[in-house]
Amino acid sequence: MKEDQEFSTLQGIESGLHCNFAALLPAPEVLAQYNHLVGDAGDRIVAIAEKEQEHRHKMQEKLVDAQLFAQKQARNERRLWQVFAFSLAVVSVISGAIAAMLGQPIAGEVIGSIGVAGLVIIFVLGLREQKNSLFKRQE
Repeated sequence: MKEDQEFSTLQGIESGLHCNFAALLPAPEVLAQYNHLVGDAGDRIVAIAEKEQEHRHKMQEKLVDAQLFAQKQARNERRLWQVFAFSLAVVSVISGAIAAMLGQPIAGEVIGSIGVAGLVIIFVLGLREQKNSLFKRQE
């Protein structure tokens, strides 16, 4: 008789396992049936669910940290490019002025103009890239 009762309990658990659980844990009735078969099975299932939830939280936290780090790194890289572009433009204008003072006004004008034009192009492209990244974030 006890074997028949255990068999019917096993059949009930098996039918409960075939249904899809929408939640992280099975229904309390199913947990009670697990506890009936093995004394602490319900507690172990709850512990597994808690560990899984903790793992998901840690992974989401790592993902957010990585995204923030990537944004900071991209911002620093843009600043570095701006500093290099500005330095190149200043060196170019100074070189052009020196060339003009040494009796080569056309060469000085070309050198200085190229430096200023390069600076303008780099800043315009940087602004366009920032606008594109803002539009992507808003979507």
